[in-house]
Amino acid sequence: MASATKAPLIVDVKRSSLDDGPGIRSVVFFKGCPLRCVWCQNPETLSSKAEIQREPERCAACGACLPACPANRARPAAEPEESGQCLLCGKCVDACPAAARRIAGQEHDLDQLLELLLRDEPFYRRSGGGVTLSGGEPAVKARWVGKLAAGLAERSVHVLLETAGHFAWEPFERHLLPHLSAVYFDLKLADDAAHRRHTGRGNKRIHETLRNLVATDLDDLLPRVPLIPGITADTDNLMALAELLDELGLRRVALLPYNPLWIPKRTSLGLDLPYGHADWMPNEEVEGCREIFTSRDIEVIG
Repeated sequence: MASATKAPLIVDVKRSSLDDGPGIRSVVFFKGCPLRCVWCQNPETLSSKAEIQREPERCAACGACLPACPANRARPAAEPEESGQCLLCGKCVDACPAAARRIAGQEHDLDQLLELLLRDEPFYRRSGGGVTLSGGEPAVKARWVGKLAAGLAERSVHVLLETAGHFAWEPFERHLLPHLSAVYFDLKLADDAAHRRHTGRGNKRIHETLRNLVATDLDDLLPRVPLIPGITADTDNLMALAELLDELGLRRVALLPYNPLWIPKRTSLGLDLPYGHADWMPNEEVEGCREIFTSRDIEVIG
């Protein structure tokens, strides 16, 4: 199954997951996303390039990373670091006795990755689970990811794609879509200008992708709406999204209540903080959002 197509980097393969789809799953987190949502839950997957990720809570401030760095850029996690000058040689990672540093983004051989995922095939079958392709945006590498999905589908493994919908349709339709069992499709903002302001891109391609998916024979297409205080969790926005789902005949939606767990991950990469809401979303606010969809006879999942 070897391929000359350049492999996307992978941040993590999370096995035995009970999230991101039905049953027991393995979740593959691909690097690279065309969007720049200011609340991104997986900021380590935004860039398509490898990065050093530091975990301050693990750091013992022993200084072992300093002499190991050939560029003299490494610093204990509590101190600022010029990550842009990093050579990504991994020597600071190897030198850290507390495992407070890692390289986020590794290449995986396609056959070896497939073998790893199929180790849990008995658990997938018994639980109704499978493999979830997440990120980042897996569909921007539709040819390579499609080969992985094809290898899983050949063994009748349930393959689920988590996507934000901003990708070229033709390569996706040709290489990836035929091997998918389900798609979880994130919808964020109905207004194009607001979408561009908070995610870095307009939403016209995203809505077109959703319409294309509705027109296919895909059995399991689930729209999901992240509830972001002050941005997406706005009555007018949610009403407009509910209207879009109604228009497309989509009678289910999943709401993803805001949580702030992404904030330390973003700072661990040395990135700025464009949105700093630090509180979990109260249940009563989530319920208010839920009622907007149920009032249009759209079932809210979860």
